[in-house]
Amino acid sequence: MQNTTSKHSLWQFIDDQAGFRVQHPDALSRLYFPLANEAGILSSITPDLHGDIKTNHDSFLTLPVTIEDLHDSKSSRNFWVYVEGKGAWSLTGMSASQHAAKFLRKPKEKVTLDAGMLWHKITRENEDWGLKAEITNFAPVSNDTLEIMIVTLTNTSSSRIKVTPTSAIPIFGRSADNLRDHHHVTSLLHRIVSHPAGVILKPTMSFDERGHKINETIYAVLGATAGGEFPVGSFFTTLSFIGEGGHLEAPQAILENAPPPQKDGASYHGKSAIGALRFKTTALASREKISFVLMLGIATREHQIE
Repeated sequence: MQNTTSKHSLWQFIDDQAGFRVQHPDALSRLYFPLANEAGILSSITPDLHGDIKTNHDSFLTLPVTIEDLHDSKSSRNFWVYVEGKGAWSLTGMSASQHAAKFLRKPKEKVTLDAGMLWHKITRENEDWGLKAEITNFAPVSNDTLEIMIVTLTNTSSSRIKVTPTSAIPIFGRSADNLRDHHHVTSLLHRIVSHPAGVILKPTMSFDERGHKINETIYAVLGATAGGEFPVGSFFTTLSFIGEGGHLEAPQAILENAPPPQKDGASYHGKSAIGALRFKTTALASREKISFVLMLGIATREHQIE
């Protein structure tokens, strides 16, 4: 084991496989980590779960980013809970109020990063809310081009806490070229479909300056509780989630604990997509925990999502 002290953080090795721990990683603006598997998933991830998920230059599940975007973009792998009697808390620290507390030098949260060979875990604890979140991301050793995200929420208070959990992962679903070329037009090609476990996006076409062709790639954000329960509903489009005047760090659906649209198998055409999966409201007793498993995947005709 080795400890190294810097101006911003304390880190140490935690095992014999190069696993390490960083205290206060949210104080480092350009810290990111790779996640990948032999099937072809290529991800980058930061302590606040920014970064992108892709298989190649033309197939990005999430918004393509550079190192400068890691601290500027509001698009991330966010996960929220609405706490009855208190309001909304982001388990990744990606809310307007949490940002304000950090930059006003009034942080109320303890954040720790554990990482190793292609796995990444963030632990965030807020004593005022009486909650601790542990989020682990990795790309499984399999033939599936997906990233797994395991979220565990623990009630650390002495009182019963009632929480409503919701994921919030914007789905880009196209080529990195479309970030600057035909960005809006390509969103008009989006076909968003309700799935019992979440949200699937299959654009009708893919095109850039090289040409136009029928799209054969599917992008998905699917999830369930550790016990196998599907979400009770989803917000399928970014606008339906953030609301008029809202944004990803202050979404109306979370701040007002609004119910999602009815899960009726409807399709939503020509809109920006988001994997905002709403799970059922749960009352956690003191020291009780609840876990969720999210699958962030990209599939071609050879890899079907059922």
